[in-house]
Amino acid sequence: MFSDVSARDVHACYELIGQCRELGADVDAWRLHLLNKMRSVVGAQVVITSEIENFGAGTDDAPRSLGLHRAGWISDEAEARWREYAQSIPYEHTPEYPYLSRFSGSTLMLSRDEIWGQGTWYRSKTFNEVHRACGIDDYVISICKTPIEGRCTTLWLHKGVGEQDFTAREQAIIAIIHNALSHEIGGFLSACDEPKISTLTKRKMQVLQQLLLGDSEKQIGFEFGITRATVHEHVLTLYRHFDVSSRGELLAKFIGRARPPRDN
Repeated sequence: MFSDVSARDVHACYELIGQCRELGADVDAWRLHLLNKMRSVVGAQVVITSEIENFGAGTDDAPRSLGLHRAGWISDEAEARWREYAQSIPYEHTPEYPYLSRFSGSTLMLSRDEIWGQGTWYRSKTFNEVHRACGIDDYVISICKTPIEGRCTTLWLHKGVGEQDFTAREQAIIAIIHNALSHEIGGFLSACDEPKISTLTKRKMQVLQQLLLGDSEKQIGFEFGITRATVHEHVLTLYRHFDVSSRGELLAKFIGRARPPRDN
């Protein structure tokens, strides 16, 4: 499969991986950037990613999703219909279950035709009553373990109705990007169960940025024209948000990660 990938393809893969690292402190930002870029890189219509605990073989516990991001639906109605469909079917009753439940390695990639067979797929209610209405057809599932014990990430990529099926080259590109990023979750890349930067107010984000630059509370107050007491209250709120008790612990949360971008 990897023989179908060119040097230019590999360069594009690692350029995207680098972009995700630059956003790595913000789980919503780096994941949504990944999804939207993957849509153009491999010609997908819809891309869905999640982190899952207790996935695959060797565990008696039910799988638990820690975070889900989606991009590319043709309309809000299509996304709502897909969510309703996905929530209506127990995991163990899905056609993918026999394959996914046996997952025990470090990576797995499955195509629609491996799961269904093309003829069966196009005769199925799943395609004709759900996928077609949602604007999606061929799909690929990629699963990779992360360095966090008992946790993996998934990527579901769907082509639009009427589009060419995923090629061997596109599947290889998906594998390169997904495998590299999965190995960096909890390191360069924030995990879904970490405190989110995206929920901070603009002012708290500004204070966080200055703290990471090493500014004192007095310097921060001068920078934004607010009192030191107000800055201190923002700092304490940040400590609670990130579950730390000191500036040193807060800084440690960002070791090895790109700092949140400064406002222009």
